[in-house]
Amino acid sequence: MLAEMIQAVIRKTLAVDYSHLQLPGIVLVRIESARKLDSYEIKELTLTNEDEGKSCRGHIEANWYEYKLTVLDRFGSPDPAFPAIPEIKSRKQLPQGATAAAALLYGELLPVLIGEVRL
Repeated sequence: MLAEMIQAVIRKTLAVDYSHLQLPGIVLVRIESARKLDSYEIKELTLTNEDEGKSCRGHIEANWYEYKLTVLDRFGSPDPAFPAIPEIKSRKQLPQGATAAAALLYGELLPVLIGEVRL
């Protein structure tokens, strides 16, 4: 009886005060769908040709992307403990079907894509 009460208090404390400990910090995800969004620009770059030693000024124009993600377990199979996660926006350009690492910041189910990985 006492052991059950202690476990209940610990579970409640974890859920209320330390919810970020209940989810892993980094998970594997599969890109279920990808959609190109609006563009952004990185200005004031200096590009250097290392072979010739010449430099020139430039800029980069790229796109934001929106992804639908499926969380995977450590073996690469879909993890039934997590729902599909739609509308994740990122500057990372990843193809549909790719496996990536994603961080779950502060115990929230709002992943930040880190980059593509191989299992």
